[in-house]
Amino acid sequence: MKMPTRKPANPVEQRRYEMQTCRVRASSVRDAFPQVAVIRIDLDFVSGFSRPPSPQTFFLYPAAHAFFRFACPCADCDGDFNLTMDVTELATVRKSSSTPGRSLAGQNSCQGVRRRDTDHSQPCGIELNFRIAVELTS
Repeated sequence: MKMPTRKPANPVEQRRYEMQTCRVRASSVRDAFPQVAVIRIDLDFVSGFSRPPSPQTFFLYPAAHAFFRFACPCADCDGDFNLTMDVTELATVRKSSSTPGRSLAGQNSCQGVRRRDTDHSQPCGIELNFRIAVELTS
């Protein structure tokens, strides 16, 4: 009797599993940034397609995992956007009495490969415009 073999995971499934594992292992926002009340992350995607992916907004409160990597919105892409350094820069700045929060805006592009384009190994190319706002505790 032939035993069924498990197919190897494709790069998109591997990325999804890796990101889930990393998110679960990440400390909480409370532990990583005790002075933070909330982190708001707005993601706006730009592409050459007629209908770009929908914008996304995330609110991370103290109990949330301090994990700031976001998968590319293209379902067949193995890339992601890592905003960890940007969030850390904003969240670790010393609190001043005059500013209850800070914000930062930037751009990034997906370096992942779309599964349908693996023969050519072309980057996905989705552009990300992001805005991060950190509100500090009183």
